[in-house]
Amino acid sequence: MSAEARPSLVINAAVMATVSTVLPGFLIGAMSVQVSAEMGVSEGVYGWGLGSFFGAAMVGSVMLGRLAQRIGPLNQMTLALGVSIAVQLALAATARSFLAVIGFLVLAGLANAANQTSVNLALAQAQLPRLGLAVSIKQSGLPTATLLAGFAVPSLALTVGWRWAYVAGAVFALMSLVLVRTAVGSSVFRTAATRDSVPESSSRDLFLAAAVGAFLAFSAGSLVAWGVGSGVDAGLGPGTAGLFLSVGAATGITMRVVGGWLSDTMRVKPFRVGGITALVGSIGMAGLALRLPATHVAAMLLSFGCGWIWPVFTNYGIVRANPRAAGSATGITQMGVYVGVFVGPLATGWLIEHSGYPAMWLAVAASSVAGAAVSIRIADRF
Repeated sequence: MSAEARPSLVINAAVMATVSTVLPGFLIGAMSVQVSAEMGVSEGVYGWGLGSFFGAAMVGSVMLGRLAQRIGPLNQMTLALGVSIAVQLALAATARSFLAVIGFLVLAGLANAANQTSVNLALAQAQLPRLGLAVSIKQSGLPTATLLAGFAVPSLALTVGWRWAYVAGAVFALMSLVLVRTAVGSSVFRTAATRDSVPESSSRDLFLAAAVGAFLAFSAGSLVAWGVGSGVDAGLGPGTAGLFLSVGAATGITMRVVGGWLSDTMRVKPFRVGGITALVGSIGMAGLALRLPATHVAAMLLSFGCGWIWPVFTNYGIVRANPRAAGSATGITQMGVYVGVFVGPLATGWLIEHSGYPAMWLAVAASSVAGAAVSIRIADRF
């Protein structure tokens, strides 16, 4: 059955592919306690491991977005998933130093950048009846990856060892690859390659949107990177902290889908809605500066529930404004997101070492406020 007749198949494959390639970066954050203990590295050094995944994605995003336009989303998704499978298995089997872990995460980050731009292009060209809902479900793949990473702590990292989490990630990516090839391997994607890679939006507007992504991803990425470590520091057990990271991610998934359901019919500009939700989420991020178990849990839920919805609205705005060149356009805007999640772990790791978690979370909240302000300012351009 063709993808035209079954939009749900396209969306399901997009979600699984999204989860598969971003999961390696989120796993390294969720299992920071176990990996850093085995490798003997501090928070500041560990930040390089967290940042390497997204730093590589940042460097490759624009180029890989253009490549998706040339070879088509199906081919690029297949390549990206194959690389992700191989890298996760190699990391689990052979990484004996933290430098080796960083090297594997760089390769995984490039695979993620290739996959994200090709998935965005696939959704834009599939002529789905409700694009906003489709984008929101696809964007729920990121908090889904966080949820899985959180569950990996008590189920794998604390039982059979953190390396098995990457083996499980490789198996999940293989399942996604099979689904992509069978459910998404239709004429829509085989003929989607095009040399028309010039976005309809101006470069200035796209780079401003990238700046929004940089500020907001700095804050959102910090939730994933240090949510478990911060919870342990606040008095929660490692398993409990990992569990509530998953609960927070589940809250983010729910709110993203709700936001996407509304986005197709709402009259307010997507970037304006994204900015407002980010402002509300910044309150939760500031609340994480209070070092009490109960307030940590409540603040995590608010931070994820409101502070991580914005990608639904910003990506929807970009894809809707650039239907013919969504790969190239989101390659630019995703670069900003990767800047945020690359710089975030490095800066926040340094802050934790020198000033503690309270100062770090206040800086994260300030970044969210800055991104929200820019998003609201440019809302009328998308």
